Amino acid sequence: MVIKNARVVTPEGVEALDVRIKRGRIAELSPSLEGERIVDAKGKYLLPALVDIGVGVMDGRLRGGTLEKLSAKARANGFGTVVLSALCTPRIDNEITLEFAKSQAELCRETKILTLLSGVKEDGGLSDCSILLREGAVGIEFESHIDGNLIRRLMEYASMHGVKLFCRANDPALQGDGVMHEGSVSCRLGLAGIPAVSESSQVARIGELALFYGADVVVLGASTPQTLHICSQNPRLFPQVSMHHLLLNDGACDGYDTAGKLRPPLRDEAMRKAMVEAVARGEAAMVTSLHTPVGKTAKDAVFSDAAYGIDGLQHSLPLLYTHLVQDGPLDLPTLVRLTATYPAVTVGLEGKKGAIRPGYDADLLLFDPDFTFRYTDPGSPYDGRRISGRVIAL
Repeated sequence: MVIKNARVVTPEGVEALDVRIKRGRIAELSPSLEGERIVDAKGKYLLPALVDIGVGVMDGRLRGGTLEKLSAKARANGFGTVVLSALCTPRIDNEITLEFAKSQAELCRETKILTLLSGVKEDGGLSDCSILLREGAVGIEFESHIDGNLIRRLMEYASMHGVKLFCRANDPALQGDGVMHEGSVSCRLGLAGIPAVSESSQVARIGELALFYGADVVVLGASTPQTLHICSQNPRLFPQVSMHHLLLNDGACDGYDTAGKLRPPLRDEAMRKAMVEAVARGEAAMVTSLHTPVGKTAKDAVFSDAAYGIDGLQHSLPLLYTHLVQDGPLDLPTLVRLTATYPAVTVGLEGKKGAIRPGYDADLLLFDPDFTFRYTDPGSPYDGRRISGRVIAL
């Protein structure tokens, strides 16, 4: 198969190229190629399929059929690979649960699903990390507030097996009863707030340990400018930024709208702008959809009782393109590096996924930047937004 007349987004830039595909891999890139089967891209962008790390399943419950639904939604929105968060119910902290997740993932034809392992069990003990990594987990996930000695052990396991650690940073003691970002909006609504320092202080702690033990740590869903600043000063920390903290602020919670209740919480407008500027300066390693879907009934409650979560996969690429490329400071190659190339490298898929180069998997999508539509979903904080772009599956 030859894809002709495409604007190919490579790590180096955008070029008018044809792409030859043989046996599921990219065989050749050239300004002019011919073949028996031709796909005319008609000037649309050709991108590597997106890669996202730490995604959740519906209501956080790992059950039969949930990964098939996740896979179908991911592929429809341009994701070729997603890496499942291990902090689900049940946790992926033992061989039985990991095997179940892998067997369910094997049923998925649309999108490749990999999984992290939880470094700590529900009872607080250390998981059998060596066994789970040998059986296919691609990294170790943990929460930043656990016992320091457990973190030390996890860092030793990660270094021994050549994988990265994936940290969710938050201090429960500082969060207290908070349910949204601590600021003027929470004050006006009379809701307990979560201070930004509950994240950044934990990132600083993890960073010191990472430097001392020589372990690489991905900070999942980073949401504050101070977190990005700390990471920029530490070669062992790799911040993964939530797209929603670049596109939304805590005003999404106005009127006690639970669609804006996310974890980590949406920050104020000044912090949102600072986050965008930091990403434009290159202070983020990757961007995540923060896909943590919950059922309608879990959101249809008073704000303090409603579930945290968002359907992050839905229209994620058009949203990012509209606000960060079309109307923002990034170019398309940078967005591709943040959403495909770097995440693929992080979970050991370098040379296979995340870029359009000879020898890589032909895991590709077409993107039409001229298509415009209105985001329509009353349960989403993006409801009513006019956005540009459409994912076209190959």
